[in-house]
Amino acid sequence: MKTNNNKGFTLIELIMVIVILGILSAVAVPKFFAISGEAHAKNKEAVIGNVRSGLQLYAANQLVKYGSRAFPLGGTTVLDSILDEIPEGWTYDSADSTLTYDADATVYQYNGAAGTIQ
Repeated sequence: MKTNNNKGFTLIELIMVIVILGILSAVAVPKFFAISGEAHAKNKEAVIGNVRSGLQLYAANQLVKYGSRAFPLGGTTVLDSILDEIPEGWTYDSADSTLTYDADATVYQYNGAAGTIQ
């Protein structure tokens, strides 16, 4: 008696696996890029929030030391004295106190008179 000892997958089984993998990747890849874009936006918000917190802390220290709340003014104390380091993916220009997010070229400028960054 002859036994048919087939080992392996048939062509139709292999095609079905490829189709299923294709469908899964078609669903997953766009979601990955959406999450990546959200991460960039949250990174910007976090860095600007940290800069704002640093400015508030600086002004609070001025209040404790000198009795008046003051923000760093351009020409004397500028943002680079507040920032310990420039976050990765950002560029700081001390000439005009601007922070630029490199990924999308968003520019935030520090207003020394108001103590705000916009």
